[in-house]
Amino acid sequence: MKITLISPYPDLQAFGIRTISACLKQEGHDVQLLFLPKHFTERYKTKTLNEIVKLSKESYLIGISLMTNFFDNAVQITQKLKENYDIPILWGGIHPTIRPEECLNYADMVCIGEGEETIVELSNKMEDGQDYYDIRGIWFKDKDKIITNPIRPLTQSLDNIPFPDYDYGSHYILNNECIQKMDIKLLTRHIGRTYMTMPTRGCPFGCTYCCNNTINKMHPNEKPLRKRSVNNIIKELVKVKELLPFIACIKFDDDAFLSLSVEEINEFCEKYKENVRLPLNVTGVTPSTVTREKLSLLVDAGLNSIRMGIQTGSERTKKLYNRHYTNHQVEIAVKIINEFKDRIKTVGYDIILDNPWETDDDLIKTLMFLSKLPTPYTLGIFSLNFYPGTELYIKAKMDGIITDDLKDVYRKHYHNCNRTYLNNLFLLLDNYASIGVGISPKIMFLLTNQKIRQLKLHWLLYIYLSILVFPINMKRFISLVQEGLKDIQTGNWSRIHSYVRRYF
Repeated sequence: MKITLISPYPDLQAFGIRTISACLKQEGHDVQLLFLPKHFTERYKTKTLNEIVKLSKESYLIGISLMTNFFDNAVQITQKLKENYDIPILWGGIHPTIRPEECLNYADMVCIGEGEETIVELSNKMEDGQDYYDIRGIWFKDKDKIITNPIRPLTQSLDNIPFPDYDYGSHYILNNECIQKMDIKLLTRHIGRTYMTMPTRGCPFGCTYCCNNTINKMHPNEKPLRKRSVNNIIKELVKVKELLPFIACIKFDDDAFLSLSVEEINEFCEKYKENVRLPLNVTGVTPSTVTREKLSLLVDAGLNSIRMGIQTGSERTKKLYNRHYTNHQVEIAVKIINEFKDRIKTVGYDIILDNPWETDDDLIKTLMFLSKLPTPYTLGIFSLNFYPGTELYIKAKMDGIITDDLKDVYRKHYHNCNRTYLNNLFLLLDNYASIGVGISPKIMFLLTNQKIRQLKLHWLLYIYLSILVFPINMKRFISLVQEGLKDIQTGNWSRIHSYVRRYF
């Protein structure tokens, strides 16, 4: 049975929909993947939509993956397909999981929760001509009514799930505003030399701004954090090296890799050194999971990049975010990471700004705290977005902060921070910390002191520091322009748009 799966994301790694595709192919279905990289603030051209329609012809099922920010683009694609076909359209991903009723205003059915088993069951029943309206994990629109089914339990045996589908012979990509058959050159150009995968699923934490907290509440009696076996992870990476010989780095982009035990980390490192032998990038690190023993093992295996979420240095804001760690714990974790700075070349710490409940005092506490941390490091600076279903979304609704979900949430960019003086200090600190200099606590005190700011004397120091770091910014700008020119040549306008949002 022919099935078309569509990914609207700029990032072609698209772990979820690639895994769904692999599951369907394993069952013998004829699956084609359409990658339509486009920034969520941009709409598809009529030419592109017509090409999607043409490629989707004779499909028995069309699936579209979407996160909240890509709602508009999913609607645009769906409406165009429905103008031409009566093919059932299924939406899946975090947004349909959280807001199934809204999504059924456009799609014929929505997948709620993890979709591997659900979509395989749906496709098999459709192919066999069986009734499928009772499948767990799917809601259906039937004329003027909605058919609801219980959510399917979380997949506990991750080793039984096939590896993400990188059989690019059945893939297509939007490139230079034209949908083309994927080949090794296009794949290399769009994903770079880094392969991303996820050794674990789920998150044991309950951050109030994160969808994981919402998912955990949907599965109250189930184990949220699930792990793949070390052998399964290594098997995937060995296969990737054979299939994609241009890959030069491995990235683990899950939420809890360092939650593995020391024994599991040690087993992984030994087998990684023996079979993979590529630089390793680990994200999703939390202060509570960093230990010297784990990091030492990983560095010896090739770890050279790490990203940890700090989010705030204000104890009051931590309570709001439900982040259960102290600044002292963060300092210990950072100190351990810094001990390996000769081997770990890239260290990033995530920070959240634009919190309407934070005061200037909260932000200053974060700035003062960050100024004490050993350099070098970069800051991943995010603007707080109130994603549907999260506790902070509910609070923002009650407090009247969100008045229009489309404008205030769906179309809000998580890197588009307000250009306030204190926010600009985070950017300035990032410039200095990234070159190993940093801004000392004494200087940061002068930049943030209320009395000095009342006298407007802080501007003198701020302008001086901005001028001093100007050569660094120029070097970044030139590098950015060079990357931008490459993206213009390949028609990768979504990346260009993200550059503008991030730096300007």
